[in-house]
Amino acid sequence: MRVPTSQNPHLRFQDLSFVAERASFYSFLLFLSAFPLSVSFSQVFAGLSIFSFLLSGKRRWQKVRPFLLPWCFVLTAYFLVFLSSLVHLGEYSHFWRSFTRESEAGDFWLSFLFPIGAAHASNKDNTKLLGRFLWCSLALLLVSGFVSIFSEYRLGKFISNGFQNAPGDRRQHPAGLLFGIQTYLPIGLMNTHLTYGGLVSLFLPGIFAKFWESLRNRSLARFLFFSGILLVSSWIFLLNQSKSAWLGVIFVCVFILLRSILETKYRFTGKLLLKSLFAGVLLIAILGTGAKFLYEQNWLLQRTISQTLQVQTPENQRYWIYKNSLPILELTSLLGVGGGKFKASHKKISERTISEQEQLWYELEITPNAHAHNDLLQFAIIGGWTSAVFLVLFFFFLFRRIGVFQSDEKGPSLIGVGSLWVAGFFQCYLLDDEVALPFYALSGILFGQQKEASLSSVKFTGIVLAVPFLLNLAFWIFRLQTPTELAYSRQVKSADPVYAKQLEDRILPFRIAAKERANRLEKVVTVPNASGNSSAQIEGCLTHRFPNPPTLRKEPYQIGIYIRPNALNPPKEMRITVIGRESFDEDQLYWSHSQNDLATETIKLTPGWNRFIWKETSKLQPSIRFPEGVFFRDFRIDWLGYDLAKPMDLPALDFGDLCDFKQ
Repeated sequence: MRVPTSQNPHLRFQDLSFVAERASFYSFLLFLSAFPLSVSFSQVFAGLSIFSFLLSGKRRWQKVRPFLLPWCFVLTAYFLVFLSSLVHLGEYSHFWRSFTRESEAGDFWLSFLFPIGAAHASNKDNTKLLGRFLWCSLALLLVSGFVSIFSEYRLGKFISNGFQNAPGDRRQHPAGLLFGIQTYLPIGLMNTHLTYGGLVSLFLPGIFAKFWESLRNRSLARFLFFSGILLVSSWIFLLNQSKSAWLGVIFVCVFILLRSILETKYRFTGKLLLKSLFAGVLLIAILGTGAKFLYEQNWLLQRTISQTLQVQTPENQRYWIYKNSLPILELTSLLGVGGGKFKASHKKISERTISEQEQLWYELEITPNAHAHNDLLQFAIIGGWTSAVFLVLFFFFLFRRIGVFQSDEKGPSLIGVGSLWVAGFFQCYLLDDEVALPFYALSGILFGQQKEASLSSVKFTGIVLAVPFLLNLAFWIFRLQTPTELAYSRQVKSADPVYAKQLEDRILPFRIAAKERANRLEKVVTVPNASGNSSAQIEGCLTHRFPNPPTLRKEPYQIGIYIRPNALNPPKEMRITVIGRESFDEDQLYWSHSQNDLATETIKLTPGWNRFIWKETSKLQPSIRFPEGVFFRDFRIDWLGYDLAKPMDLPALDFGDLCDFKQ
């Protein structure tokens, strides 16, 4: 006789276990549809999915066993950060508050979506629904990104404030005109364009893989469909300006192409080679034309490319971040400094640098040093080298799953999760909840859908992962060889960007760089007469002195102007205007410094050294803390008295160490 479920505790427990598992699965689906829209809602659904799965019982927990090893690597990385925090327990004023609010170890729960996503994806009954919700996630991500291109306001904040812009809310970053329409960096409903770029990068390589697969299978309908999605998503992604995500996507696309070529046994007939050549030329032509159009229409993209290999640019902040991170790493390489302590540790090193070269104060103050802008470096500093090694092991296991084309997949391919390997060399995406949660969830789905037989070889995966890591390491070893006195240069603004760059090169570095100063002093630089007529504003010095709180500067501002004795057409006079400019962090507050002219003076110039001296005329007050009440004193320069029919010999400028020229 059959016992009713209500009278059989074992059956009743099985029913409750089944309900908990389905609740976890449907919460997971809701998470997939929510993360492109709201980090808060996505965290709620992620928490519900985790909690329900924990209630589903041991029988359901067994589904996680095949995925425990890679998950343990991630958990160990977080645990080592927590262990480091315990070692430095006495350095925390409120340890548990710091653990929950500031410490990276407190984010360990995000990784729980990895085994849970893998367990749900391994169930074939869930495949269809998972595929639909993944397509929904991608659609929401692209649509919200497209709309945000034409929105002056950040959509997430704008919608949460009742479709109005609240006072103090940051507006969008302008991206230039497109067919006469003002556009902005696409960020979807996220808070920053970097977060949105990171999310798109999780899907874009998969779209490329589907496009590549449609070419191989000669399916016209699929080719047209995925070509359209690839073009739209690539356009949005390029306009997003997240260079770290760009590199991550390119790397994954190269990885899957290499694996596809190496593991597929082609018979290279003339017909196949011709088709492959045609497809390659077509793809390059489409992407190249789109990239050329975006480059010509988008000044931000032009600036990005022009600054890629330069050291002395606004992109220079990573130099200061890494330069002052290495001393921390050397001191605490074994155990790390502890969770949530990167900023404080970095600030100590920065203050030591400022005490040696005070002109770097503003530069280092506005450098975003809340984290290392490199996932591996961040975990190595806060949790020791071993913590970073366990992250590397996780990515190794992840990439062994990447590169397989499965025509029976119901949803978009998720191989894009591997983009965070290279993108993480330039940003701390694993510290961003808006990216880390989807990353772990989608990585879990990828693991759950793939079979062990489809793994790439250990040797191939290891070599391909090592190449970008070693290239990035070599690049920064080379760049960090540049001493701080040469890595810094005063910003020069002019209507003629070529002239601004030439003038920047004529400004002598700090006194400690004696050899470089001598080389620049005797260097012959001529500029067209039109450039000589252009005004140029040069970044000067602050009205207050280090340390913090600042003290008023008492010394006058002095600049040296050097004209070579054998100069053929030097200026005979220089008109110099002293400008007062605010000194807050423009990137943080997102509006420009206001400025006003304080004084104008014209001085005679003769061969050899000439001196300009200006004493403060404004009634300044002591500052409570930097940068409150602290201002810049910039200098706008116009050259006069040279032969306008000939190129002008550009004089050298010496600001000393702190606008304190000494002959």
